[in-house]
Amino acid sequence: MSESERVVKICDAWGIPGALGLTGLALASFSLAFFNLGLGDAVVLISMCIFVGGLVQVFAGLLSFKKGNTFEMVAFTMFGMFWISFAYILTTGGASATSVGMYLFSWALLSGTMLLGLLKLKARVLSLLFIILTIVFIVSALTNFVAGLTMIAGVLVLALAIVSFYAAMAIVLNETGYKLPL
Repeated sequence: MSESERVVKICDAWGIPGALGLTGLALASFSLAFFNLGLGDAVVLISMCIFVGGLVQVFAGLLSFKKGNTFEMVAFTMFGMFWISFAYILTTGGASATSVGMYLFSWALLSGTMLLGLLKLKARVLSLLFIILTIVFIVSALTNFVAGLTMIAGVLVLALAIVSFYAAMAIVLNETGYKLPL
């Protein structure tokens, strides 16, 4: 093995960025779910949006770029930016309900389109995650136009958090010898 091949193997021995990105998604989603269900406050939610949902997922997306995984790169980088931009919207408070609703519908479009790739790959858990994610964005968008949907959105975000957490921990635990389905 030449010196250049050895360097490539060392770089490719990095961990799986998906576990990091899914953990960020799960923990930020738990925070949003608790907030929507009346169990959390805005300070915790905004900090989780920026640092855990946002920066952690963007970092996972950049690591996925390094590993050549375009799907993960786009998913984690874009959804990491969702969390950061969502925190900005929450902190400024100047956006109209209509503009927030349309903003959330645009994210539903992205997640729904990315779901098509996962269905083609037959990635069961990640497909379920993106199905829930797309529904979460649609229902969350509708909360800006229809009264009384916030609790439903909260329950859906909680389901997203649980599935994301399972997927992240399955990746981590499978590296230690478990055989959890993905």
